Amino acid sequence: VDHVQYDTISYAGVTNANLRSFGKRAFPAYDLSKADVVVGIGAAFLSNWGSSTENTWQYADRRRPETATKTMPMSRHWHFEARMSLTGANADRRVAVRNSQLPSVVMGLHDAIAKATGSTTVGTNKISDTADAAIAQCAGELLAAKGKSVVMCGSNDVSTQILVNSINSMLGNYGSTIDLANASFFHQGDDGTMAQLVKDMNAGA
Repeated sequence: VDHVQYDTISYAGVTNANLRSFGKRAFPAYDLSKADVVVGIGAAFLSNWGSSTENTWQYADRRRPETATKTMPMSRHWHFEARMSLTGANADRRVAVRNSQLPSVVMGLHDAIAKATGSTTVGTNKISDTADAAIAQCAGELLAAKGKSVVMCGSNDVSTQILVNSINSMLGNYGSTIDLANASFFHQGDDGTMAQLVKDMNAGA
């Protein structure tokens, strides 16, 4: 028996990227309470992306100035998005870019970190002076918080999400702020499998 699952909002880009990067098709569990630097790229994680309820309390746990210490400072939040979201409105630095430019943001961030860590670059596209400067600054803050940062992207494109995986791997975030061993059981839908099911049904198979 083949069990085909459909999600109203597809996360197949994330889960299939994890299958290709790590051999496990799953949506990872994030722990924002362990992140000194949080980066969202078209991912409104406080309202409608991922496990927003879990994300919200973890995020809020690190955004209280009255409980911040030298060893556990307030988290720094960067957000790249096209339209203003609740998540973007709470960011320390919100950078407005077009939806079509979000993959370029990921590539720019990837290559800035790859150059600093001696990893392979993929080539970047210029977005704008403001956005490119913000990406460079964001990459610097991520590098300063290796193992205590997280980059999340709302794109449903597998190639883009593979680059996001690469960014988080270069930063040493897996096993710290990102947990694939205890991944979420939500978002199991697969666009390719669903398309094949419809094709088979139309063929009477």
